[in-house]
Amino acid sequence: MEPKKKILFTYSTLSTFVKTDFEILSEKHVVTRYQFKPVKGLINTALQFGKQFIFLLFGIWKFDMVFIWFADFHSFLPVLFAKILNKKSVVVIGGYDVVKMPKLNYGVFTSKIRGYCSLFSMRKSTLNLAVSENVKRKVRWIAKKSNTILIYNCINIPENKSLPENKENLILTVGIIDSKRTFYLKGMDTFTEVAGLLPQFRFMVVGMNKDLPSCILRHIPENIEFIERVNHNELENYYKKARVYCQFSRSESFGVAIVEAMYFNCIPVVTNVGGMPELVRNYGFVTPRDALEISRLIANVMNKTAMLLTDTDKNIALKPFLFSERKQKLTEQINQLF
Repeated sequence: MEPKKKILFTYSTLSTFVKTDFEILSEKHVVTRYQFKPVKGLINTALQFGKQFIFLLFGIWKFDMVFIWFADFHSFLPVLFAKILNKKSVVVIGGYDVVKMPKLNYGVFTSKIRGYCSLFSMRKSTLNLAVSENVKRKVRWIAKKSNTILIYNCINIPENKSLPENKENLILTVGIIDSKRTFYLKGMDTFTEVAGLLPQFRFMVVGMNKDLPSCILRHIPENIEFIERVNHNELENYYKKARVYCQFSRSESFGVAIVEAMYFNCIPVVTNVGGMPELVRNYGFVTPRDALEISRLIANVMNKTAMLLTDTDKNIALKPFLFSERKQKLTEQINQLF
């Protein structure tokens, strides 16, 4: 048996998908976590850089590889040290790291410094792992000579989960919406406008700060309900009730909630943005951002009593986005690097 490799696992926020990769790598290797804490202000960021530099200066020799989620401030030094010391470096490109949306102040490339750190990381890493085909195309356009491959992000839901037999006339969307920026980024203005055009159906947003809509919208339709952020078990109950799941984001590299909703037999309707069309191909609907056109589409879908695909077809559609698939492909790539 080959000795376990030592991997430095670097991240800024330990979100669900970041934790998933940590668990996958930890099965066969010795993995040490390092958090570059997300902070505001130049001085606080400089302090995080200083702490990371000292850690790497005295500790990088212990590791065979650095594995980093997202290309940003926190990826620059690990990739640089790995390059100097001829160690392997892997950067997962999650989408935010290849985006520039100045109007919403979103994406690393809205900042010259963060953009430089991201670009350096993508160019100098041993391997970039893009979470969707859309992200892979962007990386290859931004950093043309980089070594970039596609491994889809995934959902991690036990196979024995009970699935709904009956659906309610409910249209659902999910997202962490806690500011005016995330409100527009997640397309809540479009979702609310569509709700106003379809008063005969119930609309629901899960993950919304309840005070936010009244601060942004002049009129809120009576048929839309805003639910604060809930735990995953509660979220599954909403998926089980909803007939249609909508995602009208203005930037979305993957969309875990879309795949989760599909798993629970929701019919997905998404805007033609980012990686979302890749997820719903052969299963749901892709539409331009036009509220009237979307409302007609949803009304048509809601009036259909049968699901679009059989369980077998759905399983085929979801296979690329399951935990087992990411685990297999990620493990294969890491093994090939050593």
